[in-house]
Amino acid sequence: MGEVTVISEPQLRPDRRHRGTHSTACKCPSPEWFAPKSYRSLPGELGHAMRQLVIKDKATGTLRLRRRVSLDPFFVFLRKAAGRTRRFRRERAALIDAIFPLLVQRTDLATWIVTANVGQLAEDMSPKDENGNVIPETRVEPSRLSRLFQEFTRFGITEMPALEWDPVEKYWLPRNIRVTDLFWKLCGVNMDKLLAQRNARLASEAAGCSESGTGDSVREARERWYDNARIATLRQRRERALRGKQKKHLARLPLDERRYAMAAWIIRTYPAHELFNMDSDSFNRLVWQNLNRLELGLRYELTLPEPLH
Repeated sequence: MGEVTVISEPQLRPDRRHRGTHSTACKCPSPEWFAPKSYRSLPGELGHAMRQLVIKDKATGTLRLRRRVSLDPFFVFLRKAAGRTRRFRRERAALIDAIFPLLVQRTDLATWIVTANVGQLAEDMSPKDENGNVIPETRVEPSRLSRLFQEFTRFGITEMPALEWDPVEKYWLPRNIRVTDLFWKLCGVNMDKLLAQRNARLASEAAGCSESGTGDSVREARERWYDNARIATLRQRRERALRGKQKKHLARLPLDERRYAMAAWIIRTYPAHELFNMDSDSFNRLVWQNLNRLELGLRYELTLPEPLH
């Protein structure tokens, strides 16, 4: 008789790879956004687009969606051209229906640029608590909107500008998308009236620039808007970095020395015309305002280092 060969089970190499215990379900499967009561009605065709998307219930006074844009035949006709084979999933369809009124509210009439970046749009759509703070467990993630806008770009609804690098902060600058004619057609606006209103806005803003109503005037207006947004972002980041450095330096000092150092900083950095007509009480209030802005006022307690011996 021949020998019996016993085949042992293969030994798996140990590794530290594991899936994790967090849930992969969508945090906010049914987001919604409606303009607060404090918002004024949008003018012209922008207001018409909002009324096409949102309706107010006369019985209860609450706002609800008038139509679901995700079920428009446009998305069926261009499904294959955009690289899709099936309809939108339920969570993606709900996100599309909710984002359209918000984009109409945030779009600049002259340039068709959405004035809020992806992070701000995600914060606007996220559910809030009674204090107005975003609930982390049910928030709309910015990455979710980024993937949606990439798909909108494939459908031709939006345009994404190129990424720009901040060489000082070593971080990307935020991007603001642009909506196209197809977006407004899906909203049900009159394109002739909308273009006339945009040309009127361009004429009022473009003093000394190209003739209003032309492609050059729209391009110049968009370049001006992006330049101003870029400068504002860079200035905000520099000021935040300076405040962090200043707070780190002042946090080591006692209260009297903090006040003295802040007063010297104000004298050194503030314009002379702002300090010229200021009395001692106003200057003292200004010192406290800057300290409180850095959270280094009276409530801040200096923690002394422990002795070595």
